[in-house]
Amino acid sequence: MRRHRASPSLPRRATVWLALALVFGLLASWPARADDTAKYCTAQADNVVVYIDRTTNYDDTDKRALVDGVSRIFGSLKGGERISVRTIVDNFGASTELVDSCVPFCDSNGLMSLFTGTCTEGVAINDKNHLRDSLVRQLKQMLDNYSELPYSEILRTIAMTAPTEVRPARQNRFYLFTDLIENSAYMPGRSFFNDKNPVLIAKVEADQLIPDLGGAQVAIFGVGRSGKPERPALEQDLLVKLTDFWKRYFALAHATVSIEPSLGGL
Repeated sequence: MRRHRASPSLPRRATVWLALALVFGLLASWPARADDTAKYCTAQADNVVVYIDRTTNYDDTDKRALVDGVSRIFGSLKGGERISVRTIVDNFGASTELVDSCVPFCDSNGLMSLFTGTCTEGVAINDKNHLRDSLVRQLKQMLDNYSELPYSEILRTIAMTAPTEVRPARQNRFYLFTDLIENSAYMPGRSFFNDKNPVLIAKVEADQLIPDLGGAQVAIFGVGRSGKPERPALEQDLLVKLTDFWKRYFALAHATVSIEPSLGGL
């Protein structure tokens, strides 16, 4: 004779549901991985791209200012923005992307939580804090593991990577933490400082190394010190030449640009 299994008692069912609720609750509050933040992207929010020049020999004050500057940028974001952080090194092909995520938030239309179908504010805040902490941790590790690099390839890094970072039909905001001193196999520092800017710009245009940034806003921090030991201030005529070159460059890239001396001067 076939036996019928008895239904679980009420206490046992309650225990099962409680266990499931705890499991799903932990999953909901678990810190977001970078790819988890895609659910927070919105088509209307800004696209924010940060370049960190690893070829600059930052002292402890510089490191604190740089981390503070990037933290300020992140703290100013309201939510839904894409934020990308990548490096400038001695070879454009070696530029790496540290972060490519969307900033967590809750809006009225909301993200779907497991139980309520609406955005869970606590989860979004937790995800945002985790993303910020991950970003700061990676920056500090990168700066603490600095090694002297023979070149600084700013031009071709921007030319080759920026087109993949631009998001059409959105406000694109680029932040560059760099001294803007180009010294690469493509354009050695001697040529960068000695040749006339119109000649240099003509060369860059001829080599198709000016990307279309689609009306982006570009803010640059950390300009004004030389690459010499102890990094003294650039002579004024060299500083004027350097800033003039990059203003010409970004104008041709269809971007507006501001240049500041401080790494944390936001």
